[in-house]
Amino acid sequence: MLDIGSQYPMDRQSDPTGFLARARLHQSRFRAERLKVPCGRFGNYLTEADARKGLNFFAGFGIREAVRERYPSFNRNVYANLLRSEHVPFNFFIPLNTDDAFRRKVFSAWLGFEIKQVDEVRIEHAPLPRGEFLNDRTSFDAYVEYEDEAGLRGLVGIEVKYTELPYPLGKGSKEDRDILDVGSPYYRVMASSGIYREGWGKGLLRDEHRQLWRDQLLGESILQRFRERYAYATLMVIHPEGNKHVTTACASYSRYLLHPEHTFKALTYEQVFADLRTHATSGIFLPWIDHLTERYIVP
Repeated sequence: MLDIGSQYPMDRQSDPTGFLARARLHQSRFRAERLKVPCGRFGNYLTEADARKGLNFFAGFGIREAVRERYPSFNRNVYANLLRSEHVPFNFFIPLNTDDAFRRKVFSAWLGFEIKQVDEVRIEHAPLPRGEFLNDRTSFDAYVEYEDEAGLRGLVGIEVKYTELPYPLGKGSKEDRDILDVGSPYYRVMASSGIYREGWGKGLLRDEHRQLWRDQLLGESILQRFRERYAYATLMVIHPEGNKHVTTACASYSRYLLHPEHTFKALTYEQVFADLRTHATSGIFLPWIDHLTERYIVP
């Protein structure tokens, strides 16, 4: 068996819950035991040669081709780092684009109501031009539009987390200036949305909530820009059950929303994989679901 490779010594300082360290070790073992290839600087890194082969991605359903189309130039975080989350949306969603019925069934389960039709899932989506929305670089990891049984259209912006922790803002950065500027698009979109409770104070700007708030507002900005087209906008966050930082952040963030059951969904990897298995329309999807389970569920 190949060496699992070096682990990053500061993981437990960054994340005292231990999830980050366990996830790095898990990905290191997956590389050594399942991919059977050597590591780069740390155990969770592929060598550049193996990364360029697409080994960070499931082999099938056009996943690797979709990655190369989106990233024709080598990107180390996407292609080589098994621990980062940039690769996860490709592995999770591209296979759903091969089967309309499967995609409709799982999104009906995730949203909690029956959907008539679901468009293909787009990876790393942001509406353009930016100036007509939030005028920043906020984007969704994945994005999908659907039609419900009443014929009304909705949109779902998806944020996929793995080991992410709350991040502080750089003092004086554009984001720092924008979120403190009550004249910025954030506050205009927020006021028009009517989805938040009164008296939110600065709670939404805290490190653990800020990205969720911006993602939610991006969906609301699309809804407001195209009111004749869409009736609903939902932010969906998919995260491992073991990442307690994200679990806690989603729970506390939802309390700022007037009707989170309609505007916000937090799902765990465990739930997502179970739903994929339940609603798979063909046995051809089972090796992929097994791969996701083995790859991403951290013991």
